[in-house]
Amino acid sequence: MRQASPDDLPALRALARDALVHDPDAPAIVDLLWHAAAGGCRIVAETADTAEPADPAVVGFALGSLRPARDGQPATGHVDLLVVPAGHRGRGVGRALLAEVERRLIAAGAARLRIRGNPPTHAWPGIDIRYTPAACLAESAGYERLLDANNMVVDLAAAERDGFLATDADVRRLADLGVEVRRGEPADEEALRTWIEAEFGGSWAQECSTALRNEPPTLHVAVRDGAFLGFAAHGVQRVPVFGPMGTDGAARGLGIGAVLLRRCLADQHEAGVAVAEIGWVGPVRFYSRAVGARLGRVFWTFEKAVGA
Repeated sequence: MRQASPDDLPALRALARDALVHDPDAPAIVDLLWHAAAGGCRIVAETADTAEPADPAVVGFALGSLRPARDGQPATGHVDLLVVPAGHRGRGVGRALLAEVERRLIAAGAARLRIRGNPPTHAWPGIDIRYTPAACLAESAGYERLLDANNMVVDLAAAERDGFLATDADVRRLADLGVEVRRGEPADEEALRTWIEAEFGGSWAQECSTALRNEPPTLHVAVRDGAFLGFAAHGVQRVPVFGPMGTDGAARGLGIGAVLLRRCLADQHEAGVAVAEIGWVGPVRFYSRAVGARLGRVFWTFEKAVGA
């Protein structure tokens, strides 16, 4: 085991590309989580079982991040990514990597450990259950399951064919009510963050700042009399993923959320995304009715007490 360096990234991307068979953007996921990792929590496992013992091969890696204590919650260490290629599984590599990233997270101050998305920078809500060896490793290492999480998917070609991405009529309807729907602008950032933090809390303000810095901004807003009523973003962590989205409580029922959602999906369709993924879904019925979304990936989330 050793600390990874940026020179390892090409090898780590290649390992992820081969192992994360349900994630076509696996190399980009490595880059995303690499930059979010806590100091000392980028770990590679090597073996000298090669033709050149002096040139060991990377046979797995792990990335972990730390969420500081806040809002009454303890500092939390997140195991964000652990990859062992199929040919090296069953040899204790994954267990050793997990134990090492746990040790380093605890040394960095973690009072509990989780395998669960760590907003604002996360690739998944937990372990996709199709990655069965990862779920088995977590359970064998003493992690307890929390609530399951779900993503939904939208076939964007079908959504366009069925008229789900058309928004002109609704934009005009909202304009008649004094509500302007438009793409977000970098100049919106300060006021938008202030409103989101007051209305929703959590990490959404940070995620929206990221979306506003994309070119063009991957965020749409609804505004009335200079006040924000709603927002929706996409491509914050991963290009195919939609979210977060929120509507002011006093403005719900006007159809603002559906319009903002459809405008984001239209962006993704125009950018060449074939299937959009709505991450960490709450209101399943809303997304199903608004854009024909269907339930997709299921994730198990896990937690472990320090010292367990």
